[in-house]
Amino acid sequence: MSVPRLGGPRYEADPIAVTLVASAGCHFCESARQIIENAAASVPIDVREVDLESPEGQALQSQWRAPYPPMVIIDGEMFGYGRISERKLLKHLDGRTDRPGV
Repeated sequence: MSVPRLGGPRYEADPIAVTLVASAGCHFCESARQIIENAAASVPIDVREVDLESPEGQALQSQWRAPYPPMVIIDGEMFGYGRISERKLLKHLDGRTDRPGV
């Protein structure tokens, strides 16, 4: 799912790829969804959600060895799992918008 930016563009960068691996009934997953939606208001991101029970979700869990959902993967690198910090996520995303060539 692509999350639209609210309040106009802040950066002239290409969207940052964010993958949320989530599970049904997971309250940390709901929180992570909301945090990612909030981040979209200030940072250009392209969000894709993967069900943990799907073959892709199982492969990602095995690859990153996360003990429980959600997992947040940014530009192909593990950002975190479980309870996601909004402040930490925004700081990380802001740092990625300063990448050369972006």
